[in-house]
Amino acid sequence: MVRVNSILLATVRVTGWPLLALMVLYLLTGYALCGRHDLGGLMGVQQALAIHRFFAMPLVAVFLAHSLPSIYLAFWRWGWIGKRRKA
Repeated sequence: MVRVNSILLATVRVTGWPLLALMVLYLLTGYALCGRHDLGGLMGVQQALAIHRFFAMPLVAVFLAHSLPSIYLAFWRWGWIGKRRKA
């Protein structure tokens, strides 16, 4: 069980930084699309739309790869998921 938890913790740590970068990129392109906060001059609407659509599925994948192990480890730490007993 300790081995699985260490793998899950490593997964959470590795996916954290790409998730942060993807979230920032996704927010910037979203704001550039609607022209808010003067980000319309950062890139064109078509370019922002292309980047926004391209990174939608990788964002979901990295989010799930980061959040599901995090949730499992939190439940384990809080005692909601106990140790398995031998039959």
